[in-house]
Amino acid sequence: MQYNASVVIPALNEKENLNRLIPALADDNISSIYIVDDQSTDGTADLVKKYPDVHFLFRGGKLGLISAEIDGMRLSGTDYVVVMDADLSHRPEDVPGLIDQAIRTPSDLVIGSRYTDKGITNDEFIRKIISRIANMLFRISFDINLNDCTSGFRVYSRKACDYLGKQVDIENGYVGQVDIVSRLAHNGFKITEYPVVFVKRTQGKSKLKMREIVNFFLFVIYNKKTFRAILGMAALVILMIVFSYLFILFI
Repeated sequence: MQYNASVVIPALNEKENLNRLIPALADDNISSIYIVDDQSTDGTADLVKKYPDVHFLFRGGKLGLISAEIDGMRLSGTDYVVVMDADLSHRPEDVPGLIDQAIRTPSDLVIGSRYTDKGITNDEFIRKIISRIANMLFRISFDINLNDCTSGFRVYSRKACDYLGKQVDIENGYVGQVDIVSRLAHNGFKITEYPVVFVKRTQGKSKLKMREIVNFFLFVIYNKKTFRAILGMAALVILMIVFSYLFILFI
């Protein structure tokens, strides 16, 4: 079955991984592949001649993950757009299932979930903990019942792509993934999850920096609902301390 779907892959110094990923995607019957590169220095540009059927967009600087995804969405004209990492942590064999769910349900966003039933993650322990906490905070803060809102392995409908392409203030980096989920969920777009296997990177370095993790927690905490909850808990703790002190003082 030939899908009317394209794959968008943001890339920064991922030449060796792309050399494995691009041929693997050829088996998924997708319409086109878009590599959005932010000035890689590892020779990624050499792949243009090797893969003439792949579309390469070389941007003039490190403009960020989310803007790369959205630039790819704008270039593609397919009914569905798959967004995945270049580091092989997202398996090409999961792509058909994600697209099938988007078509069958139908969904405007299907998230490749590590934490739903049958989902698996082989990531490092500390990153598992960070991811779990991040998803828990997001559910509490934005009242959206999803298991893996931070996953970057996704399928978007053309309707969702067109909507996101008009948004000019989406947060970039790690926090942008949840910003997108929040915007789509609160504007009537249908979101579902599909179980995937997350594979630990074997080549290259992770692009996730501590600054992006901090930005994510600030983004969630400054949500009014979460902020009120934190203030309420702080007030409760203070009251308990005061009453404990008074109880000890007067007994």
